[in-house]
Amino acid sequence: MTWDAGRDMSIDPGPVVSHSQISLGVEPSLRGSLAHLANGRVLVIDYFASRRCSVVVGDLTADFVEMPPGPGNVEIGVVEGVRVFAEPRLLAVLADTESSLRLSGPPFARHLAIDLDPPERWLDFLEEPGVLVRRSRFTWRRGRTQGPSAS
Repeated sequence: MTWDAGRDMSIDPGPVVSHSQISLGVEPSLRGSLAHLANGRVLVIDYFASRRCSVVVGDLTADFVEMPPGPGNVEIGVVEGVRVFAEPRLLAVLADTESSLRLSGPPFARHLAIDLDPPERWLDFLEEPGVLVRRSRFTWRRGRTQGPSAS
């Protein structure tokens, strides 16, 4: 682990779990409580992207899910007893950056977020070919446009 004087000196990256070339840190305020928040679930790191006005915009997501995701995701390690999976297209982004989990959002709607250092790597990812062509964990919702048919 290296220290960069340009980073916020008040945040220690803390315990880092490595799997091949991927390291995932945990923000100090989240340490020790990740397993409690997971409550037996696994953590899935994914992303969404959309083209708006000829520009691709998107964000990383980190969500707890009940069951380990299907074969489309890769298990990248265990952090504080919580199994962590990632979308395969994100593996290079996670390997090229120092990534860390943190709590984000207003007090009434806290959620997990992922910080990347350098953040510019995320912008590079959004410009890569095929970033919009992907499967979705939520495709079943799109298929349900009508209620049950009456026969």
